[in-house]
Amino acid sequence: MIDIGQILSEARRMRASDIHLSVGAVPKFRVHGELTDSNFHKLSAAETLETLVNFMTHEQRDRFEEEGEIELSVSIRDFGRLRVNAYKQRGSITIALRLVDKELPDAAQFNIPPAVVRLAGEKKGLVIMTGPSGSGKTSMLAAMIDGINSSRACNIITLEDPIEFLHKNNMSTINQREIGLDVKDYRTALKSALRADPDVIVVNRISGAEEASLVLTAAETGRLVFAAMSTNSVPETISSIVDIFPQQERTMARFRLADNLKAIVTRQLIHTSQGMSVPAYELLFMTGKLRELVRLDKSVELYEAMREGADKDMVTMDQSLTALVQSGTISAEEAVEAALDPEALAKSLRVDL
Repeated sequence: MIDIGQILSEARRMRASDIHLSVGAVPKFRVHGELTDSNFHKLSAAETLETLVNFMTHEQRDRFEEEGEIELSVSIRDFGRLRVNAYKQRGSITIALRLVDKELPDAAQFNIPPAVVRLAGEKKGLVIMTGPSGSGKTSMLAAMIDGINSSRACNIITLEDPIEFLHKNNMSTINQREIGLDVKDYRTALKSALRADPDVIVVNRISGAEEASLVLTAAETGRLVFAAMSTNSVPETISSIVDIFPQQERTMARFRLADNLKAIVTRQLIHTSQGMSVPAYELLFMTGKLRELVRLDKSVELYEAMREGADKDMVTMDQSLTALVQSGTISAEEAVEAALDPEALAKSLRVDL
């Protein structure tokens, strides 16, 4: 039978970010963004089933049987925490495991820009962390929470699905609620959080109009709110939030967002040919001018203002990629592959597409 401990040990040794377990295939590791086969044997249906069952509570097993999929987090002695995503396919079970660092992310070691770290000192407003899956959104949020916890007394409530990093009370009190385990859904959790006298609310997903409205309400009523979204740029993030709302509510939603937004931090990882994973950022820090551009839905002008906002620590993704090329950290070809506007960046860097 499969020995999950041996697989986890090998994944740690290879510095894998994820493990994929599927019937009829050997366990696969994602290393620096690429899937690689392991040297373990091909898995049977019984082995993947037993692995998943050992991760779940009785309630989670019932939910998996009913829904055919589940996402949860588990702690394993000597290995730390795992984020588990499992689903049924063709009568068997496939499992994806995300390895979570044992220690809370350190902002400096995680290469979080100082201007982003300073957002932990804000007292109210909305900060949105974005990026594709595996880019480090959850780690950024954990680093921000730890920064607040280490510097001032706050009542912090996190709403997570699932909980990955575990926080201990330091100067702040931190209550971590897992959706589906501690509370039914995000809507219920947000309503409850607003009644719990929070200073800081952390939401790791916004998927509906009511949830988005409650997040904005939390910021409007003087709380500092951190939220995560799987968007790839500042304009896309703003549009995604506004478009969640019904058509007749979007103008008001845009105004509410403009009034309460503090910053948008977009991060992606560039996997280099040298086997490194290098972060690139797009940063928006709100000013009076930018609030007006958001209200007027002027995304082109907003992006131009970001390009010219270096004195306020703002940067577009393509500017960030260009800087990484100029410093010799990544190649021009790698930058173009990761660019939001590949043709424009290729022209700027004199790369043939």
